[in-house]
Amino acid sequence: MKIASLLARAFASGAGAAITSAAVASREAVNNGASAVAPMNAVSHCIWPAEAFLDERASMRLTGTGALIHLGASMFWGALFETLLGRRASPAGIVGAAAVTAATAYVVDYHVVPERVTPGFEAHVSSRSFLPIYAALGAGFALVALSRSRPQQPAR
Repeated sequence: MKIASLLARAFASGAGAAITSAAVASREAVNNGASAVAPMNAVSHCIWPAEAFLDERASMRLTGTGALIHLGASMFWGALFETLLGRRASPAGIVGAAAVTAATAYVVDYHVVPERVTPGFEAHVSSRSFLPIYAALGAGFALVALSRSRPQQPAR
């Protein structure tokens, strides 16, 4: 796979995964008594460690930065997903690559990297929330790839 094609696909699948996982993280935060934007604010803790975990209001500084970091990280994982996927994958192959990528992301995010660069969601969600959040990450990858692989219907 050419690098430009890989990056374009990683951009698309990463964006889909970022949206789905952010939506589920927001829902999980609300279920745990925090605001819907608290998880995105928490992602910015690598830049503003004193404020990111405490401020639950929407702001360009914390929420915007957190969303951009989350999008970038999802695109990074999108590159792994697209590399595992290759050019022509079956639906089962797409789902498998998405599951492997999401599981790898979880292990790296919470068991490999230093605490300073973890996603930060853990400040506002319970540990039981990680399964739906990372499942949503994988679902986002898979949904984008599955929509890309569907044959186009001719216009009527």
